[in-house]
Amino acid sequence: MKLSKMIYVILAFVLFYACKNKDVFGNEEEDNAKLAQMASDIEAFAINKACAGDDCRVMPMGAKACGGPTQFIVYSLSKTDEKVLTEKVKSYTDFQKELNVKYNRVSDCSMILMPTVDCVNGLCTTK
Repeated sequence: MKLSKMIYVILAFVLFYACKNKDVFGNEEEDNAKLAQMASDIEAFAINKACAGDDCRVMPMGAKACGGPTQFIVYSLSKTDEKVLTEKVKSYTDFQKELNVKYNRVSDCSMILMPTVDCVNGLCTTK
């Protein structure tokens, strides 16, 4: 009889601890805020879109649950450190993939086309 009570106490403790541990279950609202902050940081990093000639680039970013990017970021090759931008975008995309799995997310499965970009009046813009 004491053994079964001990098992219930241990089970209750484990369940209580698991519910308190955000790393196990996570908090979707906090995760979404973190993802939004990462996107803002990326936009701020690539904000200088000044260009000349064939200086404009576009990079896929994010991950839909069905696959493919959620958006594209336009940047100027001469004004943005492409290596750092690539690392930031990869971290963002990987985190969004993780959240898609963690929260069983679904998407519309439509594929968005990569925009074409050009340097217009000294700024990178989409066509």
